[in-house]
Amino acid sequence: MPAFVLADVDITIEYGDGGCTESWTCTAWSDCVDGTQTRTCTDSNSCGTVVNKPAESQSCSSEEPPAQGGSPSGGSQTGGTTTGGITSGSATISEPEEENIPETDIKESDLISIVLDAPDEIESGEPFMAEVTITSSILLQTDVTLLNEKQPLSIKPGETKTLNFEVYAPEKAGDYNLVADAFYATGNKTVFLEYKPMFLYTKDFGNDTYQIHIKNFDNSSEVDLIILKDDARTVYFDYLRGKVDYKTNLTLIPGEYRILARLLSGNTLIDEDQRFITVGGESSNISGSVFLIAVVIILIVAFYFALRR
Repeated sequence: MPAFVLADVDITIEYGDGGCTESWTCTAWSDCVDGTQTRTCTDSNSCGTVVNKPAESQSCSSEEPPAQGGSPSGGSQTGGTTTGGITSGSATISEPEEENIPETDIKESDLISIVLDAPDEIESGEPFMAEVTITSSILLQTDVTLLNEKQPLSIKPGETKTLNFEVYAPEKAGDYNLVADAFYATGNKTVFLEYKPMFLYTKDFGNDTYQIHIKNFDNSSEVDLIILKDDARTVYFDYLRGKVDYKTNLTLIPGEYRILARLLSGNTLIDEDQRFITVGGESSNISGSVFLIAVVIILIVAFYFALRR
């Protein structure tokens, strides 16, 4: 019987394309069933890898309330405090990474022209408004992309259209070439991005659920996250220490909300940022006023007909 010699074999395992950073968002933990809670975590960047995926199950006691998220690596989250009927869902915390801004090719065309109108100076990471004006000599159906926002474009020969974008500036400070990209051509403008150590973002998931996202690149500071309802009552508070990339999901009841993030070093305020959210629905005051007006009208009409008898 012939002898077989096993040769050495090199095995290489590749994770994704090497240029994709996982960004996990998790649902709230389920109720405690048979000593276990579960949740579902989704990578918003769809990297196809699970290297940094948070845990989707954990042990629990049915006598304790469901846990409110948290990162498997711990971190600086102290646990958000909610009042006033809003619901806190899953939360994640990790180390913030420097934003990688890709270079976009500048495309020129005789068929379509794009003019980008944006501020000359923008605070890095802040929202701003920009206008993209497109003139075309051909029938064109495509998408126009500015940073991470995409809008559809349908334009006829000889027509000019303007698209309005509200986007967040890149996080890196310095001169940045802002580019509006379409199929045949691009429009660009150089803007100056001022430095910020902290960034505050909000994202609407629908059904009155919002994600509050904070990045802090200053390791020697702390962040206070405060949410005020109707600019009078604190309904959420969280305290974050050091360098963090923090996300928490909240379901809000109707009202006006101010999201306030304060970056502090001791008692010194380094940076402050805020966003405003309006959640629909009539307040009881408005409903009561409408009811009172209706009653007054009915009484006036009844009094009028009583006098005519």
